[in-house]
Amino acid sequence: TMIGGLTNTNISTLERRFGLSSSQSALVVVSYDVAFCILTAFVTYFGATANRPRLVGIGSAIFGIGAFVYALPHFLSPLYKFGDSTLTSNYISTPPDSCSPSNATNCLPTDQGLMKFMFVLLFGQLLLGCGTVPLYTLGVAYIEDSVPKNSAPIYLGIANAASLFGPAIGFACGGYILNNFLQNRWASNINKLNSVSLLTSSSDPRWVGAWWIGPMAMMTASWILVIPLCGFPKQLPGTGQIRAERKSEVHTNSKEEAENSELENSLKNFPTAVMRLFKNPAFCFLTLAGCSTGLTVSGGSSFMAKFIQNEFHTSAGTSAMLAGAILVPAAVAGHLLGGGLISRFQMETPAILKLCAFSSFLVACASPLLLLRCGNKAMAGITATYNQSLKWDFSRSNLTSGCNSNCNCQTEFYNPVCGGNGVAYFSPCYAGCPESSGYINSTIQVYNNCSCLGVNETAHAGVCEASCFKLPLFLGLALFMVLLTFISHTPAVVVSLRIVPPSMRSFAIGLEWLFLRALGTIPGPILYGSFIDSTCKLWQSKECGTVRGSCWVYD
Repeated sequence: TMIGGLTNTNISTLERRFGLSSSQSALVVVSYDVAFCILTAFVTYFGATANRPRLVGIGSAIFGIGAFVYALPHFLSPLYKFGDSTLTSNYISTPPDSCSPSNATNCLPTDQGLMKFMFVLLFGQLLLGCGTVPLYTLGVAYIEDSVPKNSAPIYLGIANAASLFGPAIGFACGGYILNNFLQNRWASNINKLNSVSLLTSSSDPRWVGAWWIGPMAMMTASWILVIPLCGFPKQLPGTGQIRAERKSEVHTNSKEEAENSELENSLKNFPTAVMRLFKNPAFCFLTLAGCSTGLTVSGGSSFMAKFIQNEFHTSAGTSAMLAGAILVPAAVAGHLLGGGLISRFQMETPAILKLCAFSSFLVACASPLLLLRCGNKAMAGITATYNQSLKWDFSRSNLTSGCNSNCNCQTEFYNPVCGGNGVAYFSPCYAGCPESSGYINSTIQVYNNCSCLGVNETAHAGVCEASCFKLPLFLGLALFMVLLTFISHTPAVVVSLRIVPPSMRSFAIGLEWLFLRALGTIPGPILYGSFIDSTCKLWQSKECGTVRGSCWVYD
């Protein structure tokens, strides 16, 4: 719920709240994987002979501390400033949201130090990563050791599906909270907003939801789970008999190696254990395949909600719920289907590997379908011209035009207005509008006599509505691809456990996760975040233009 749901749901909100770029938010995301990567080999090697459920319980306690640290920036940060006629911000007099030659041009930097909170978020993610190492390594091996061979795929499929049901909760609850947090004055105070009357809709680009509620709930849940997890025995009843009855499918290079496949878990044997796994070709290729899948899945899932929000023009909360509706059911179904196929047809290792290869091949063939998207919203100076009769050229992006050159406008606070011509403007000032002339339904400000609009054309606060009907098709195709991707996940885990000696199963899973993180899930979000940043057409200008904030408009 926390890692797969809430963290990904909150990305665009945290970027807006703390002025982060996508590359910086990606660093926060991958710090979880960095901690996992550093600890996994040692925890799995030396923890294989310990009480594994107890180690999972200790990890749950550390996870709860990490969730608390992750939520701390909300309670430690100053009020959220988003720009309106009541704020002074960095400007000596009223911020120039309306066009006036007398707007203040003298600027006094008032650094709020929001960037430091990125490191608090990062440290929280590091603790979250430390807490989950025992669960996804020792916990998986504990389950596999405790059930018959033909039942193991079903149990592992259920366990993996359960770990994906959490993101469904995270995406659904996180999306709802982000969309509906600002209902009354109490919510405004709790969420540290400086005004409650101006942000009336989650579709406002400046909207910041109550991102901290989810992590605090996860902190409580994690600490509650510590006691029952620590109560499990070192081995479940019947484990020894199940091990004795199993037919070995361990990969060996010689008869002598097969006879000496069991190694004592000591520090001197650590290099030998690593080399033995590296000499196992099936294990190595499965690990490399997992790295390629992990790179695309981690990058895609981290920014899927943000991608939908910007490509298909939805709010942060709605896009989070839609991303959860795609990723989670398809991933859960894929896990269960993959485990069910192995159990139903009692597949041996070669057949399982062919199933994994075939499903991955289908995903690769279908990937070009993800190029479906909607066009850019028309924003004057960024994606459209101020003079509608001229053809737009992206290389000449400039908010300033002849119609607003005397208005002394700023770009720190995004306060969009929609003109009667269907074109959005960064603020009333950039539309050449004087003070507001009234309200629609007592909440939406209306502007007349805007110099960048035509005669008798008005503008109203907020972004322009965009019509695009490609989103349902995109969601359907993405669901199909996610299903195919995760069909191979449980089978790959089953093979990894079958082809190594029983005493090395926990370590094999840990070493596999180490490479999956180092070569897959760590670089994935960073690469995706850097690419998304490269498409930004308008960055927030903070501290009198000396500091670059988050991105306002993407291509």
